[in-house]
Amino acid sequence: MTSESSIRHHQSFLGAAEQKLIRAIIGELPASVTPLQLTRIGLFGAVVAAAALVGCRWTPLWLPLLPIGIFLNWFGIALDGPLAAHRKVDHPRLGFVDHTYDLFSQILIIVAFGMSPFLSLESAFIVLICYLLFSAYTYIRAIVRHVQQMAYIGLGATEFRILMVAWAFIAHAAGIDETAYGGVSRLDAAIMILAVLAVCGLGIKALSDARRVAADERR
Repeated sequence: MTSESSIRHHQSFLGAAEQKLIRAIIGELPASVTPLQLTRIGLFGAVVAAAALVGCRWTPLWLPLLPIGIFLNWFGIALDGPLAAHRKVDHPRLGFVDHTYDLFSQILIIVAFGMSPFLSLESAFIVLICYLLFSAYTYIRAIVRHVQQMAYIGLGATEFRILMVAWAFIAHAAGIDETAYGGVSRLDAAIMILAVLAVCGLGIKALSDARRVAADERR
């Protein structure tokens, strides 16, 4: 096993500050709060965020609910694992539930974006494919190299959540309504280009990691 074993990389822009905040919150949580309860709060937040996005299709009055839902999603998903580790109750079942709820909550929010005025369904599925690719590679890398990389090019789950909220408000302020387009819009084209660049970047990283694995095996 390499020196990288069991190392959890927080390479995102907000990673260090986020971990400091999480530790502070965990220290103040009452004993009655359990990791599983936090996981459920995270999923509930995703449902609230998704409902807000879909509701914006008819009225922008739903928009203020989006950051509330995203915050609840972050609060639950970001704190459940660390709380379990802090209380020494971490075990495979909790980890399985945590990752499963996190995966489905992000899928729910991304698909809901495609049903909102801020992103077409086609673009939402492109974003979803990229998200699943990067998530799958994160788990593959964790198994092969015993390294759980939490971010790419400085962007982790928290930054992704912030970008989603920011884009919804920016799109609303700019009067963007993807439901009005019948074909491929300029936003769709831009997202396709970014997706191709992201996948190419992931491919390059995969090749680099493959060389490192091969080098480790020769030692």
